[in-house]
Amino acid sequence: MRRVRVAAVILAALILLTLTGRRLVSDSLNALEAGLTQVESLCTSGAYQAAKQQISNMTQAYQKKQAVLALFIRRDKLNELETALYGLNAYVHPDYRQDLFCEIGKLKAQLKGMRRLFFGLP
Repeated sequence: MRRVRVAAVILAALILLTLTGRRLVSDSLNALEAGLTQVESLCTSGAYQAAKQQISNMTQAYQKKQAVLALFIRRDKLNELETALYGLNAYVHPDYRQDLFCEIGKLKAQLKGMRRLFFGLP
């Protein structure tokens, strides 16, 4: 009888960990995607300083969550994402607007790939 209780507790802990990880990863990826969309709209309207600030805010928020995300997502994927986020600042200028949009598109594709890896969705 005791083994059944221990097994039930372990199963409940695994389910809780899975649901927590799913929520954390989903919220983090959604926040990054929303931030990238906001950067696109800010650059479209010509607010490049606000776009730089938004990228900085996204990067700081991502760094705070990165250690916990590493429990659920491979660290090399997280490092690729971090490198791409830092690289966006170089393109926030009116002359490089199309390049910025291209890099944002790549980042969104990377986020979609991470989502597919974690959630197993097509």
